[in-house]
Amino acid sequence: MLNTTLLSIGLALLLAAFALLMLRLNERRVQRERLIAEKQRALGLPEGKLVYEDADGLGEALTSRDYPLAGKPDYVVQLPDGRPVPVELKLNVHDASAPFNNHIVQVAAYCLILEDYFEQPPTHGIVRYADCEFTVEYTPALRKKVIRLLTEMAKCS
Repeated sequence: MLNTTLLSIGLALLLAAFALLMLRLNERRVQRERLIAEKQRALGLPEGKLVYEDADGLGEALTSRDYPLAGKPDYVVQLPDGRPVPVELKLNVHDASAPFNNHIVQVAAYCLILEDYFEQPPTHGIVRYADCEFTVEYTPALRKKVIRLLTEMAKCS
């Protein structure tokens, strides 16, 4: 009888310890998600999951499977519908009335690379300057332009 009581008490303590451990792990997960969401809001990133970051220069280069292309966007956010959005910061640019052509091509190149990493291709990217930001629509024509530029660059080398 005493052994059964001790066994029951030990099992109850074990279950209580396990429940406390699970609560603590869940609390840490919620805190981590809250910190990430606060960071995204502070950075002004689109709603979604931050899946890549290189603003600090420590991210690994993303490479295209089909094209001689590699790049490191500052951020990639995966929207709730699954589409990725590359975000490129150019915080040294002020008073721009439109995105610079080279920045448009850079964001489009990131979109081309991201086609290999996600089930759904990107539809746009973002260029953020010091005092404004622009959405770069990733159209079939812009995609073709990037591929044409890659072909021309390959001929030069």
